Amino acid sequence: MEDRIHDHELDTSEGIVRALLASQLPAWADATMARLDSSGTTNALWRLTGADGSRAVARLPRMESGAAGIETESALLPALAATDLGRRFRLPELVHVGRPQDAYPLPWLVSTWLDGEDLWTLRDAPAARSHELADDLAAIVASIGSLQGLAAPDRAPGSRGGPLRELLEQLRRWLEDPRWRAADLVDVAAIGRLADEAAEVADGPTPRRFVHGDLIPGNLLVSDGRPTAIIDWGGAGHGDPAQDLAPAWSILDHDLRRRFRDAVGADDATWLRARTIELEHALGGVLYYRPRGHALGDVMARTLDRILDDSI
Repeated sequence: MEDRIHDHELDTSEGIVRALLASQLPAWADATMARLDSSGTTNALWRLTGADGSRAVARLPRMESGAAGIETESALLPALAATDLGRRFRLPELVHVGRPQDAYPLPWLVSTWLDGEDLWTLRDAPAARSHELADDLAAIVASIGSLQGLAAPDRAPGSRGGPLRELLEQLRRWLEDPRWRAADLVDVAAIGRLADEAAEVADGPTPRRFVHGDLIPGNLLVSDGRPTAIIDWGGAGHGDPAQDLAPAWSILDHDLRRRFRDAVGADDATWLRARTIELEHALGGVLYYRPRGHALGDVMARTLDRILDDSI
């Protein structure tokens, strides 16, 4: 199978997608199809272009663990569209929620196509270094954090946005498990020092709010230099809102990071939790995806460099 990222992936090739469409969404069965390169790793993405020029995107989980994200996203998107966030920013709209069948045993979905370049594509453009971007990202984070009453899973211990003590244990496993060869790819001592600093807030009280959960550059689309669309809601849930401060390192440079922090009003404990959550995210991304040659490894390597160069 082309474009394999993980071991033991399901077949998400064009033939499988066409079979699913023919069976469940025949209006798109004859669409022109193009597999999309992206920094996402949970789903295989196929752009569908109809004879009339209309476009959509099919999302198929690569592994069984991705099925929960399809279920979360298919439940959330209609609800999000009715919120202030959905009125201010473009969000994908559901076209079809696919059922498992013999050729492909997991749920899948088709959503509307959103035009725009993502912030990873534009990482070296002037727009990526503008004060307006920091302000826009702070507004997005505040808007997401204000959402209430949405059906989404709670962050479990050991997951990003869950209790910090368990996340630090996961971070240590990334560093210490010999199969990841951490010393060959990252500064283990420096990361260990940051983990030690985080221990002082690991057991402190944390609020619980709705979070997107993956505000990395590839999930924010930009038009004319300003964020206009937010995609990939499969990892959304209820947990520590510090998780959604990830753009401070995944997107912004040092000067804009300070502006972003001021705009979101993060105190020292919140900022330290946010840095730690993104530290585990970046570390895992580098160790897992860099050896596999996937773009997310580069995204996470830049994020990790910024965290190590930074201080609260």
